[in-house]
Amino acid sequence: MSAGLLLFLLGCFFQGVHRPNRFLPSFRGICEVRSSAPGRLRLDLPLCKSKSVLAEQTGKQLLSTGCVKSVHFSPVTGSMLILYDQKQVDAPVLIGAIIKLMGLQDSLHAKENPLFLEKLHMVSDALDRACLDATNGWFDGRLLTGGCLLYAAVYQGMKNGFSLPGTATLLWWASSLLRKGDQTT
Repeated sequence: MSAGLLLFLLGCFFQGVHRPNRFLPSFRGICEVRSSAPGRLRLDLPLCKSKSVLAEQTGKQLLSTGCVKSVHFSPVTGSMLILYDQKQVDAPVLIGAIIKLMGLQDSLHAKENPLFLEKLHMVSDALDRACLDATNGWFDGRLLTGGCLLYAAVYQGMKNGFSLPGTATLLWWASSLLRKGDQTT
């Protein structure tokens, strides 16, 4: 597949991704801007679900500034609706204040794995469990994959001779997979 075609397909895929308020700072899973209008801001703060007291304290502190008119939060949905005077404070400053008041600044610097890798790990774990169940605990997915690669390398080596890179590559993959198990146990 050419690079141009790949970029076109990726562009088509991400074109439908909805990014509201793309000019406001939004941090997925930490403090996301759900909607904004002049003087009105709705944030998704998952921390509000588990720490409603902290959300209440944050709301009180925002109200005490005089530039915030009202703060409503829902511990069920984890959202916070803020009505503020747009002449006194900008929305990005308000978002920064909420992040600071709720102690979320450390979460912003944490490394986040892409969703694709998370789903790939879930599939890998499910395959490992299935292999362990099917073999009564003798083999997991990693060991079976390494064994298949070892078998393919030996088969290819016997059939075509031990040539590079096919046989050597398969042997290297098999040995590296099988060695990982020795280090973790």
